[in-house]
Amino acid sequence: MKKILVLTAIFAFAATTGFAGGTSGATGTIDFSNTGKELRADPTTATADTALIGKCSTGVDIAWNTSINGYALMTQHQSGTKAYGSSYDSTAIYQTLATDTDPGVPAYNSGALSYTDTTDFVTEWKAM
Repeated sequence: MKKILVLTAIFAFAATTGFAGGTSGATGTIDFSNTGKELRADPTTATADTALIGKCSTGVDIAWNTSINGYALMTQHQSGTKAYGSSYDSTAIYQTLATDTDPGVPAYNSGALSYTDTTDFVTEWKAM
């Protein structure tokens, strides 16, 4: 179930560039300026009228890093003090405290992921 949720989130935010058949990837950061992102049925021509597949809750933002070789992502609620993350090469879900445990401050590296595997989760994160 976790892998389905992870893949749904990835497709929502990296559909065109990350899975266009090349070796390029896509990244996104948590900044809380555009929460409640949606996944629509068509990755290249999706509109507000295209079938809705999934959606982040209001106040929830997601960061991701994808490539043809893998993915990593994390999510955090704007008023939360923890962030959660996972990657393609792990069955664990990781958690960490937001910067100085202040709600609304993105966790780990200003809300960005640098790698497409568990490398970002080795320090400052706890496997659940």
